[in-house]
Amino acid sequence: MAKSRKRENRHPSHANTQRAGDTTPATADRERVAARAYERYLARGAADGAAMDDWLEAERELASGDTGSKPE
Repeated sequence: MAKSRKRENRHPSHANTQRAGDTTPATADRERVAARAYERYLARGAADGAAMDDWLEAERELASGDTGSKPE
C-alpha cells in the first residue's frame, strides 16, 4: 500500500502568517522591502554581491520610516 502524503494547511487565514524567526514583514510589506532593496541595488550601480545587505538595510529604513538615506 502506498504511503499517503500529509496535506499542507492551505487555509486562507494562514496565507500571510509569518514563521518563527522570519524577520521579513508580511506580504504587503515584503513587496515594499523588495522595491526599496532594488532601489538601493540600482543606486549602487547595479553591482552584484550585496543583495542581503540591500534587503536588510531596506527593512531597517522602512521600519524607521527613513527611505532617504544613501547606500553605503
